[in-house]
Amino acid sequence: MVLWQLWSEILLDWSLTKRYWFDTLAGLLASVLFFYSMVLGLENLTPEGLASLGLDLGPLLLVFAAFNLVVGTFQSIAYSVQSEAALGTLEHLGLARGGLLRQLLLRALVQGLAGITFNLLTLLPLVLLLGVRLTPASWWPLGLLPLYLAALGFALGMGALALQFKRVEGFFTIVQFLFLPYFFSLVRFEPWMTHLPFAPGAYLLRLAFTGEEVSPGLLLLALVQALLFLGAGLFAMAWVYAAVRRRGLLGRY
Repeated sequence: MVLWQLWSEILLDWSLTKRYWFDTLAGLLASVLFFYSMVLGLENLTPEGLASLGLDLGPLLLVFAAFNLVVGTFQSIAYSVQSEAALGTLEHLGLARGGLLRQLLLRALVQGLAGITFNLLTLLPLVLLLGVRLTPASWWPLGLLPLYLAALGFALGMGALALQFKRVEGFFTIVQFLFLPYFFSLVRFEPWMTHLPFAPGAYLLRLAFTGEEVSPGLLLLALVQALLFLGAGLFAMAWVYAAVRRRGLLGRY
C-alpha cells in the first residue's frame, strides 16, 4: 500500500509538471540566470575579477546547488499543507492510509527527487556557460543523501509551522534570504564550519562533484546531523499535527 501511495504521488507530480511545463521551464531558466548574473556582478566588482576576491567558480557553483536543494526542499511540505488547506482537502489527506504525516512525507520524497533532477538540470547549463570543470566521483549520489535528509527534516519543521499558521510565505521569504548569505559563506570552507547546520552536507556535495577524497569522519558527521534534523522535524510535525487535530484547526484558515 505504501508503494501504491508513493506511485500515486509520482503520477500526481508528473501530471503537474506536464500541465505546467511552461512554469517549470521558466523556473529552470530563472535559476540559471540568477546565478549567472550574480557571477557577472561579482566579476565586475574588481578589475581582476573573482580571483582577487579569493573565489573559485567551481565551489561557488556547487554551494549554489546545495542552497537550491535545501531551499527547494524546505518549502515543499509547508506549501503542500498550505495549498491543501486552501482547497479544503487537508483533512482528506489526514484520512489517507497511514495518516497525514505519511502522505506528506511521501509527497516530499517525490518532490525531493524532482528537486534533485531540477538542480542537476540547472547545474549542466551553468557548467557549460561558465566553463567550470567538474569531475564527479563514482559515489556522488551518496554526497547528495545527507544534505537532502537534513533539508527534509528542516522541511518537516517548516510544515509544522504551516499546520499551525497556514499562511507562511512571509516567514519563508525571510528564511530564504537568510540562507543565501549563509550558504555562500561556506564557499571558503573552514574546519570549524563542520558543525554548522547543513555545512558538512554542503561540503560533502562539493567533494563528491570535484572528485576529491572524503574522510569517513566527515561522512559520519554529515549523516548524524542529517538524522538529527530528520528526527527533530518528525517530532515537531507529529506534535503540531496532534495539537491542531485536538483543537479542530487542521484544515481551517
